Amino acid sequence: MLLKRNPYYWKTDAQGRKLPYLDSIRLDIQPNRDIEMLRFTRGELDLINSLDPEYFDRVSKTLPSLVHDAGPSLDSEQMWFNQVASAPIAAYKRKWFRSANFRRAVSQAIDREDLSRVVFNGHARPAVGPISPANKIWFNTRLKPDAYSPERSLQKLSRDGFRLQNDVLRDANGNIVEFSIITNSGNKYRERMAVMIQQDLQKIGIKVNVVTLDFSSLIDRITQSFNYEAALLGLTNVDPDPNAQMNVWLSSSENHQWNRQEKTPETAWEAEIDKLMRSQASSADLRKRRDSFDRVQEIVVEQAPFIYLLNKNALSAVSNSVLGATPVILRPQTYWNAEHLTLSALVMRSR
Repeated sequence: MLLKRNPYYWKTDAQGRKLPYLDSIRLDIQPNRDIEMLRFTRGELDLINSLDPEYFDRVSKTLPSLVHDAGPSLDSEQMWFNQVASAPIAAYKRKWFRSANFRRAVSQAIDREDLSRVVFNGHARPAVGPISPANKIWFNTRLKPDAYSPERSLQKLSRDGFRLQNDVLRDANGNIVEFSIITNSGNKYRERMAVMIQQDLQKIGIKVNVVTLDFSSLIDRITQSFNYEAALLGLTNVDPDPNAQMNVWLSSSENHQWNRQEKTPETAWEAEIDKLMRSQASSADLRKRRDSFDRVQEIVVEQAPFIYLLNKNALSAVSNSVLGATPVILRPQTYWNAEHLTLSALVMRSR
């Protein structure tokens, strides 16, 4: 995709020069990360907008000035249980999945610090809820990530009649607690996360089966057939405002993934979220909006319809030939200030 300079753009810099400086910016869609990195090191690419942790660490060892870690991004990695009434899953499992105690217990049994360290080489932070701590305006600072504690997890499960017997967790009716997590094949980070979650939950007697699917099959299961028990995916946030998440939190919405397109809210807490989301969306008072959305975040943490795992760091790479780049957590990370980017004089002459 070639973006050309708009000669009628109205902004100027501090010296009165018209912006943007560059005549054009070419965006390459590069599906192969190895080729992308090779082209970058050869000087064929000037920016990598989103860098995988292993490539970040590889470049930082030899050319540390080229890579940038802007800290936790707005994006999240999360899992959830299927609560759709018509889903082809056993009724006793649906009962587990609809229990906040069960969902919170699973959340407490997952070691998020380990996920960050092992899967993302430390370039991620334990997630708290629907808003990343990087979102300074909207993040509810009273909330903290679920601390890893298999002991507390088992205590929560006991409230619903679950018992650990011979290292196997059973529900109040004696059913062995076992479920499958689906995630997208080819995404090595999620595949690793799923395996680590499998190992963590085994410590409290839960057997987890990891199923990887091509992305189209995965989307079909979570949006059409509902033939799955739990899913592990991510959510990309391109807008820090909570209105961008209306299609997630309204019970009638498309991306209300744990129970899509409810005709009416099936629980009191979902009805409260509906009310709060509409309230904040219709107000021009920032304080009132924040109060409403703070409460939404609290309900989400209390009820855990999504088990938020990590906020990945915003990793990028910028060639020394690019001047004016200041990578940030918002997308696009490297060229958000495209009008101020320019190239060094040496590169300009060579091109």
